[in-house]
Amino acid sequence: MEDSQKPWSELASSSLLLKAVASWRVDPGEWIESAFERLPETVRVNPLRHDSEWVEQWLKDVGAVRIGWFKGPGSAWEMPFTRGSAEGEVRELLKSLHETGRITRQEIVSMIPVLAMDISPGELVLDMCASPGSKTTQIAECLGDSGIVFANEISNSRANTLVSNVQRHASRSTIVINHDGRHIPKVPMEGFDKILVDVPCTGSATTRKNPEVWGKWSPQGGRSLHDLQINLLRKAVSLVRPGGVIVYSTCSLDPIENEAVVAEIIRTEKNLELLSVSEILPNLPGRGGFSSWPDIDDDAMPSASLDLEKSMTSPVEDEISESLKKCMRIWHDDIGGGGFFISIIKKSGNLPIMTQKPEFYKSHEEVKPDIQSSPQPMSQEIMNSLNDRWGNMPDNLW
Repeated sequence: MEDSQKPWSELASSSLLLKAVASWRVDPGEWIESAFERLPETVRVNPLRHDSEWVEQWLKDVGAVRIGWFKGPGSAWEMPFTRGSAEGEVRELLKSLHETGRITRQEIVSMIPVLAMDISPGELVLDMCASPGSKTTQIAECLGDSGIVFANEISNSRANTLVSNVQRHASRSTIVINHDGRHIPKVPMEGFDKILVDVPCTGSATTRKNPEVWGKWSPQGGRSLHDLQINLLRKAVSLVRPGGVIVYSTCSLDPIENEAVVAEIIRTEKNLELLSVSEILPNLPGRGGFSSWPDIDDDAMPSASLDLEKSMTSPVEDEISESLKKCMRIWHDDIGGGGFFISIIKKSGNLPIMTQKPEFYKSHEEVKPDIQSSPQPMSQEIMNSLNDRWGNMPDNLW
């Protein structure tokens, strides 16, 4: 029988992921009991819409429960059914509310990184790996009618999804850009106030949403993404202003993708400090980050003889080890949802939030046409070359 045809419980019991979790936790049985059940449907209400109170009342009427630790703006709700299982009028109205931007259907743990950013109106924010856009729209809700969020996505196809989500939400503060996050240019001011680095990862904490992870995950996955994750976070450090904040997050359980990445950046970059996630989000159920972790081989077994990059192994610096406890690990059995990793990094120094337009901005009337960039009639030299190669060409080419 192929893996895709096996029951999830059978895949899980023989999976490399379960073996790895047994190395990361003293009670893997507690975790696996909560790692199968389908996720509940959860939604976020858009506070920028004039009818948000009506939407919240409708959610109450259909049995939704408000999520207490979500600190807004807006609100988050858990529906009385699992993802995708709504029926009848409830199903149709949920779909309509999402498509018109009044709600965003989003996994509960996916809402946490933006809360950890503690965004204020007027700030300049970068969402470095933004697609599909649920976190981008949440950032836009925090900004309200002032400030800007640059939503970046490297993949053209995923950028299309991002644009669709931004258009659905109808926020006025979002600009979509299409860059490799490792090479995003600096903004003209001192830098971004806040940056979200929700990096590509193995998704080992998404078993309730993506059960195929049981059969696909391997230790090699995290190792293969480790350098990319470091480079994305390192770029964010260069882009954030002094006094600004970076939130680094994954939906992975693997410390090589989480604490190891953060430790390497703290080790090699200057003027950075980790902030305590539990202090910034005191009502959020979670656990401190690992200060150390075992090296595991390709069979997900602890091994002392592996030749791993130094940046993948537990830090030897006591100060860094201790500071990693300020990160937060959210396991399935902590929150009743998926798993997540969150860290908050602050760059030393302080600058006021930009509240006025910088001097380099020009009004519409001041911007003159750029002759080099504007359409121009084709030069006679190019026209002659085309005529020589292809014969008589139209004389009105641009």
